[in-house]
Amino acid sequence: MKLLNGCATVIPGVLPQEKKGKKLLSYIAILPGQLTQRGLEGDFGVLLRVVPCMEEQFLQLGDVLIKRLNPDCAVVYEGNAKQVIPSANVFVIRPKVELDSCYLAFLLEKSKLIQRISQLSGVGTTVAAVTASQIGGGTIPLPPLAQQRELGQLWHLAKRKDELLRSMIFENDRLLRALCGKLFQ
Repeated sequence: MKLLNGCATVIPGVLPQEKKGKKLLSYIAILPGQLTQRGLEGDFGVLLRVVPCMEEQFLQLGDVLIKRLNPDCAVVYEGNAKQVIPSANVFVIRPKVELDSCYLAFLLEKSKLIQRISQLSGVGTTVAAVTASQIGGGTIPLPPLAQQRELGQLWHLAKRKDELLRSMIFENDRLLRALCGKLFQ
């Protein structure tokens, strides 16, 4: 077992800095609502700042994204847009060389690591909020990298299979409704 902050860097999302009368820099931002069980969906947001973002705040391939409030899924960033940043309610977990991104996302979702971290927050409301130190303080098993990659790929394939099954069920229902509609013509 190893502390997550020993094999990954947790980067908080970027806060906007809107000030009247100042020239603002515009950044493409990932919003919490875009993080779903199916992956990254929807339109990017725009975040305005007076101060430029630091280089480490820009997303990189393989970064793992989770929501700060009510975290329920982990998304591996596979985008190719340049200079995309996480908004304030998104955390980036950037794996170091000994940790595979898909394996980390698998652990966050399937081992209920996200839930355990959010339960540690001590929040007494229905909104679970996590902090960077709570995420970094989570412990994970760290098998050899080859085994991590295998488990991560299985997780990735299982997510794809779930998406295909949902699509097949939707199309089957649509077909049955169309056939039923023809009966009443």
